[in-house]
Amino acid sequence: MNNKKTYRRVIETLRNLLIKARYHEALKVYLQNVGEFNDMPELRNIGGDVLNRLNKKEEAILEYERCIELYRAKKLYANAIAIAKKILRIGSHYEHIYAVLGDVYLEAGLVGEAIQNYLEYAERMRKSTGHAHLKETFGRITELFGEENKVLLQTLSGYPELKKEFDNFQRERESLKGTQKKDLLEMIKRDPEYGTFSKLVEVELLRSRRYVRQFSIFTIETSLFETQSENRLIDMEKMFGIVKNNLRTIDYLFLNSNDFFYGLLPETPSDGVFILSDRLANKLKELYQIKVSMRWVTYPKDGQKIETLLTSLQKSGHVYFK
Repeated sequence: MNNKKTYRRVIETLRNLLIKARYHEALKVYLQNVGEFNDMPELRNIGGDVLNRLNKKEEAILEYERCIELYRAKKLYANAIAIAKKILRIGSHYEHIYAVLGDVYLEAGLVGEAIQNYLEYAERMRKSTGHAHLKETFGRITELFGEENKVLLQTLSGYPELKKEFDNFQRERESLKGTQKKDLLEMIKRDPEYGTFSKLVEVELLRSRRYVRQFSIFTIETSLFETQSENRLIDMEKMFGIVKNNLRTIDYLFLNSNDFFYGLLPETPSDGVFILSDRLANKLKELYQIKVSMRWVTYPKDGQKIETLLTSLQKSGHVYFK
């Protein structure tokens, strides 16, 4: 009870100081109390306001983002949406907030608004980052809503340039499916090195469960297998060396007899694999002028046993094209 009274008194004090434009005093009060009440979204919101008035915009944004997380945890989605929109009023260049809004709207069951914000995020990325993460975003959107979702397609029509990128993304996915007529899971399981690979994965599962950390399994496929060149096998071995040199000493890489690579990345979340895929795809394309795709799954999100992880990998995983 005393804590609640103290908290309400702190909030009232901060609001009064804001009204009187005594921002430095307000910041001092905020910093004195945020440690004790760090999980209270209302306090984080006011803290963001104080920092914003002091022109400490980046620090203010961090407070607002923490506030959004706390409101989401409490399922107060309208409050979370209001804070996200406040961030966008401060600066529209915080485009990642559109993705956050998409998540919040989806959690609130508002699919149309979620799609609108995911696409706004994708459109801003298309304009500002040279498509760096655009395909990964498309992958998430289609995973959530499906490629033929009527609301998605209707909303996408309002972004003509983005729609062209989305259509290209779909064509690439279809092209990849065409090259995946063989059973990827079966090819990995029949690989002579599969026994070694599966033991490594089982060891990593034990470590990851004990230390609560992620790891990823991946494949790299190229269009080189389509050629009938006598040097194809030599080129694949050279590629193996290139890929291996771009991995860490703790990572594992195998060259499958069906001309694709697969391996294990300990202590690596999905975002880390995406960064790696971008580097590897650029390198291989630069040297060989070929199409490259990389897919991956991450423990524990995509599975908690080797069987479920490999099944998820075959179904699609997180696919990166170059």
